[in-house]
Amino acid sequence: MPAAPNAAPTDTDLFESPDASAKWALPRYMLVFDRVGGVDEPRITIADRGGVDTLLVTLMTTPSPAAGPGVGMLSHSVVVAFAYRLPVAGGGGEMTHELEFTKVTWDGPAMVAEMPLTTPGLREQLLAAMSSPQSDVSLAVMRRIFVGVPTDYRMEDTGEFAYQERVVELEWVSPPTPLVLSAAQLERLGGAGGPVSPMRRLRISFDGRGHSYWQDPVRPEQFFFVPDRFLLARTPTGPALRVRAADAESEADIRITAEFFARAVTDPRRLQQARPTLQERAGTEGATAPVRVEVLPEAQPVLRLALPEGGAAPSALTYRPGALIDLELGVTHAETLKYADFRLVYEALLGSSLSLLRGEVRIGAGGDQPEDIPLELRLENMVGDALTLTLDDVRPDRITGTLANDTESPARIDRLGVSAVLGEREVPLRVDGLTGGRRLAPGERAEVVLVPGEPLPAGGPVRLVLDQSGVVTEPDRRAVWDRIYDRTANPQLTRRIQVEAVASMFTAADRPTDRVVAFVVVVENGGTVRLTESELSAATTVRTPIQPLLTGVPTPPLRYQTETWWQSGGVGESAWRQTSATILVPVRTGPTP
Repeated sequence: MPAAPNAAPTDTDLFESPDASAKWALPRYMLVFDRVGGVDEPRITIADRGGVDTLLVTLMTTPSPAAGPGVGMLSHSVVVAFAYRLPVAGGGGEMTHELEFTKVTWDGPAMVAEMPLTTPGLREQLLAAMSSPQSDVSLAVMRRIFVGVPTDYRMEDTGEFAYQERVVELEWVSPPTPLVLSAAQLERLGGAGGPVSPMRRLRISFDGRGHSYWQDPVRPEQFFFVPDRFLLARTPTGPALRVRAADAESEADIRITAEFFARAVTDPRRLQQARPTLQERAGTEGATAPVRVEVLPEAQPVLRLALPEGGAAPSALTYRPGALIDLELGVTHAETLKYADFRLVYEALLGSSLSLLRGEVRIGAGGDQPEDIPLELRLENMVGDALTLTLDDVRPDRITGTLANDTESPARIDRLGVSAVLGEREVPLRVDGLTGGRRLAPGERAEVVLVPGEPLPAGGPVRLVLDQSGVVTEPDRRAVWDRIYDRTANPQLTRRIQVEAVASMFTAADRPTDRVVAFVVVVENGGTVRLTESELSAATTVRTPIQPLLTGVPTPPLRYQTETWWQSGGVGESAWRQTSATILVPVRTGPTP
């Protein structure tokens, strides 16, 4: 194994065999340039690889400063990455975006890195980056080597330092930086259509609202869309929402973390309605293949939420970093809130406010005007089935079954649509046994009869599809809270309590020959304090669960008991007293007989 000269090797070091008979150096990589017309252009091309447009970048090995006579090339593997800067949509500032080349091939000392341009708009985005110095484009080659590095341990038999086997990664950025291509080269790389053109956006109306569709400039039959909205998801164990708190020393210090998953929702009817218009548009661009419609794989979606601040309702949407956004699946995000802000959020979840917990996912839409997808977090409007249907008897003219509410809250059935899937088509079924507005309590079941508009095959339908868009959940506050609150930590609120006495309390008119030596005050869920005539005040702390506060339950009253120690040796014990005050006064009692 090659040995490094130190514990933190670089590509300027010389590596040796254990017996020092062989030496190696780690090469660097430089972009290959070709003379085109009167200028030198980097060998960056876009070629067809099995029907897929692929970005090809050619680099050449170049010796490191440690190279010389008798020095070989150190064995290594490489990963090539393309990095550039992008503006952050909606939040200001910039971010570095990095893409790895998926394949590397060798032709002598030349290395060709390949990146399939399968992501929609990726060709346009990369070429746009290489057209501007502000994008700060760079090509980095990560070289991975397996070497021995010296340690601080000496071998007992030889006294020499021991070596440890390690995988070391050394990055080299090939000049020039930034990498900027000429206008002529960019035009050639733009494809058969000539210069780079962004995806074109169409607006098609459905159900009184306009929806965007983006057309691929290279493959005009390919269109992309974004979801209609994001809604809080319902899972088999309850809402996709988790709430947890941490210990605090006052209400002002309480911090609550709420994590949610909102699912992407798209009405399939609007996609079906849009297809003829999209097919016509594709035809005008020369497309002959059938239209394909897919979710836009946006690289930079950002989340914006309206959240309270300082116990007041928000005035605007703000950018929320750290959200995990998948336009096909949904949004996962966690927010840590102060107590007063969480109280507003909790009420909004239950539907008391339309201005809180609204938000949007903003996308760049391939360089076009930003597109905002509404997001709503409300327990009364979740996405996911509230009801389950179990089939009892299947006949060609009727199906009997049992409808069950397996959620934690009552469900009101204003409308329930059921259809039977028969091959490539669906047959609607009439639902008998349910009246409009029927409520099912949690765990309640209802017998239903499903009547098809035409006889079903003897084997029954392939499956049944339930349309539950007309089923409304009526959130049960206590049941929902039991599902979403994390009780594993059992966080506590620590309150500071002052216990105070006055000098006159140490004498009693009914005991003129006796005096109080001390008051010993025991506070439930807190500490014990001792007061004397020389120490009339003392403090202790009380710990109470935070969980009741989060749902609006007042802080429970304090309970305390006083022992009165008399000079005569007797001890009096008071009954437990209850108070909401934070300053406690001892209760003097005579000695117990």
